[in-house]
Amino acid sequence: MAVETGGQAQHRRDIDGLRAIAVLAIVAYHAVPGWVRGGFVGVDVFFVISGFLITGIIARGRDEGRFSYRGFYLRRARRIVPAYLVALAATAAAALAILLPQALAPVGWALSASGLFLTNVLGLFSFGYFAPGSQTNPLLHLWSLGVEEQFYLVWPLLVALLSIGVLRRARAGVAVVLMLALLALAQVLVAGGRETFAFFMLPTRAWEFLMGGVLALGLAPPPRGPAAANLAGGLGLALILGSVALLSDTAPFPGLTALPACLGTALVIWSGLSARPAATGVLESRPVVGIGLISYSFYLWHWPVLVLARAALQRDLAPAEALGLAAVSAGLAWLSWRFVEQPWRGRPMPQAPGRALALTLSPLLLFVALGGLILATGGLPQRLSPAVRRAAAFAGTDINPRRVECFTQIKGVAPVGCRYGAAPNATDYDVLVWGDSHADAITPGVVAWAQAKGWSVREATHGGCPPLVDARTTRVRFGALPGCAESNRQALAEIAQDPKLKLIVLSARWPIYNGDAPKYDPHNPPIRMFDAGAAGDRIYPLDEALRRTLATLAATGTKAQILLVGPVPELTFSPPDCIAMARHLGGAEQRCWDAPARLPMIRARAAEAEIAAALARAPEVKPVYPAQRLCARQTCVTVLQRKILYFDADHLSATGARMLVPGWLDDALAGRP
Repeated sequence: MAVETGGQAQHRRDIDGLRAIAVLAIVAYHAVPGWVRGGFVGVDVFFVISGFLITGIIARGRDEGRFSYRGFYLRRARRIVPAYLVALAATAAAALAILLPQALAPVGWALSASGLFLTNVLGLFSFGYFAPGSQTNPLLHLWSLGVEEQFYLVWPLLVALLSIGVLRRARAGVAVVLMLALLALAQVLVAGGRETFAFFMLPTRAWEFLMGGVLALGLAPPPRGPAAANLAGGLGLALILGSVALLSDTAPFPGLTALPACLGTALVIWSGLSARPAATGVLESRPVVGIGLISYSFYLWHWPVLVLARAALQRDLAPAEALGLAAVSAGLAWLSWRFVEQPWRGRPMPQAPGRALALTLSPLLLFVALGGLILATGGLPQRLSPAVRRAAAFAGTDINPRRVECFTQIKGVAPVGCRYGAAPNATDYDVLVWGDSHADAITPGVVAWAQAKGWSVREATHGGCPPLVDARTTRVRFGALPGCAESNRQALAEIAQDPKLKLIVLSARWPIYNGDAPKYDPHNPPIRMFDAGAAGDRIYPLDEALRRTLATLAATGTKAQILLVGPVPELTFSPPDCIAMARHLGGAEQRCWDAPARLPMIRARAAEAEIAAALARAPEVKPVYPAQRLCARQTCVTVLQRKILYFDADHLSATGARMLVPGWLDDALAGRP
């Protein structure tokens, strides 16, 4: 990398070293997040470096009257696009070869967005960068390049405006004011719960580029003497490394918590403006500079390699595996730097830069089209064998056959319909299944049990809505789930009005309502449950909610027996997807027949304890605890008699429900929980 200073080219090896620190922090965070908890701030370091380098190029070009927009964007395209295209092509090819349709479809969105440098905008509609679902996207990391390119669509125009006449003297000051205003905006949004917007979008990230930009605009003169340079360089490195070591993905980010890493980067850059301070000498060592030179390609390659390996194995990577793959990524990065980046950057500028720019950017449209094709076909299932397609489609086939009709996710439960063994408009029935999607999943088993007795069943299930009175559930960052109060009122009214009712089955994904979705679950945002009977946003503990619900049921005068189905184990993988992947890649299906029990049981036991505390005051309520029946000390069963018990990572399949639930009900009603 060559940086022009005072009209002469000067190689800043320390900036290469800063790039190395940034990319190593990011790669370590992604490979072994428990070891380097704050490594994600490497992106912020990159942003400050970029702001310093590119602002210097723009400002000097404007001041010397030689700046060309077409030339500027062509140079950026030559710097960014060739390696970007190669990494996109390789990632798309690997995803097509490895991923199942359900997992490939989101990659289609990401490919199209990446072709337009809009991956950060796509991230805005996710649960957030740190959410499990985002971590399965092999192109997630390209959000930062989207932010960077969007910044450089706007910033050259503003620098041009500020370079006119007397405005030039105020150029650095205006940049500082803008930087502080955008930092304040980021902090306000983060404090107000808008972290996803603040993380991914340009207005709340631009201040980081500007922190480097104000240095390039001459806001601060170079340090006077080695003492000042060493102090600034040493403090800057300490701030960067301290952020890497002390921050975590639970910190509100990227407001003021991002400031130390950005300020540290600016201090290191400033310390080297006029000297080579000893405090930052390590940054200029040959190995560190070497990593810095390949940092862009290293960043491009490491994330898809890690994500696609996890997808192929259907499990998390061991630290040794992740570090080995990081080393493979470094090798790919060197090849990309040597044979893609360097040849393109060394080409002479053409006479028609506008045409050359169009030719350089046009291949990106192929990925926009490929992403659209993947989306239009639902993940290109035609590329898979029939056996793989059957397993991959399990989540949409072995489910409650009346799920589309009876399970609601937006409006409340209808007062008629969804009767099994009775007329659709019947006003009475024998068994009520009341709860969320987990209740819908066990309904086929309840129906099989009831039909053997000649009883009728009513299903009242609503997504994200536990069968608890006064419960207001909210998806974190997405707002309240609609229709829950209406559904629960309807269920309570039917219970009060039905003298025929013999059994009420309460079922839900109990652990998720404590506001903490499992880190290993890629499909669900955390849900918080608030007390709708209290003012404000009062957290509604599960044991209290159950006690209040049981008291309300007793007040209806119902004579029905109440049976509560505890947590179904929330597995670390989807058994159907695991089996489909084994068939697809030629692995052994038997490894999918059980799942590690430790994490599922940690979650189940916490909810079971709250359920037991509530039922201690209601001995007439019969519990059954599926996690205790499906999990032993080490493993949880996922396949029984060669039948898959789950249709995803935490819902029983219809086959599994029919195999298991009748026995659970018999045992619970006989007093064997």
